[in-house]
Amino acid sequence: MLIALGTPLRGRPRPWEHFKVPAIMVNAYEIIRNKTLRQDIQTKGGIHEFLDYDGTVFLDSGGFQAMVYGIDIKLEKLVDIYNMAQPDYCFSLDYPSSLARNSEKKIARTISNYEELRKSFRKVIPVLHPKMERALREYEAYQKHSPEYVAIGGLVPMMRTTKGVADGRKKAIDLIAEVRKRHDAFLHIMGLGAPTIIPILKFLNCTSTDSATWRIKAAHGKIMLPSEGERYVSNKGAKFGIVTLSEVEVELIERLGCPILGECGWEGLEESFEYRALFNAWITIYAMNDERNINGPFNNLLQYAQGKP
Repeated sequence: MLIALGTPLRGRPRPWEHFKVPAIMVNAYEIIRNKTLRQDIQTKGGIHEFLDYDGTVFLDSGGFQAMVYGIDIKLEKLVDIYNMAQPDYCFSLDYPSSLARNSEKKIARTISNYEELRKSFRKVIPVLHPKMERALREYEAYQKHSPEYVAIGGLVPMMRTTKGVADGRKKAIDLIAEVRKRHDAFLHIMGLGAPTIIPILKFLNCTSTDSATWRIKAAHGKIMLPSEGERYVSNKGAKFGIVTLSEVEVELIERLGCPILGECGWEGLEESFEYRALFNAWITIYAMNDERNINGPFNNLLQYAQGKP
């Protein structure tokens, strides 16, 4: 399964400068909002050349960010950006909705945007949204065009640890499993590339996923473990959310042979956001190959997925 590291276009560090990174996810919202960035990418000849990166590039539409900040992205501008940036795959401009009263309008716009974008960019990925009824309606509409890839978005809130989390997580698994049964080509799961979830997506035979967690956790002073969440290692002295490494976990990490830890040592992880981010990026990709069972509630979720027909 392909795991794309979500990264800002001008962000540091760049993990692919330190070890092989098969795929990255970048966001068109950055390009839309920054004229200088747009010009720099165009001058370089596209995203790959701008980033000096030869792996797979997914380019998200920026629809979620536009929704959060109350900005309307013009489809014509997005077409120009996609053609200029030349990613390997781009996502259709979609409109998630948690409110029943405006979902019909958003479903219609989501479907029509895909139908328009695919005329201009061959490898555009349509996006499905929970709940199950909406996802299947969108899927049926997309199938008229036989897309190579489809994606499922909007699952991150369902997987978070909140009230009713078990039911929400199971519904997310149900949705992925149902789409996988219907769609025998490529399937991308948006935003669920954390090490604790990757084994579940692998079992469900998903093609790819993405995550920016490697940067977010590093910024909060944390490193990620292959199967047990994250641990606080910074020397900045946080006052909450602190779970430190056990001796057993230290030994486990050292046995993994992470080249970043070999380069910077434990002191580097304590002192540097960049080293923690690089370590987390390596763990995110490494976890794809870790065959051990995950622990805690996500192990229960893996068992639930394994019980799906």
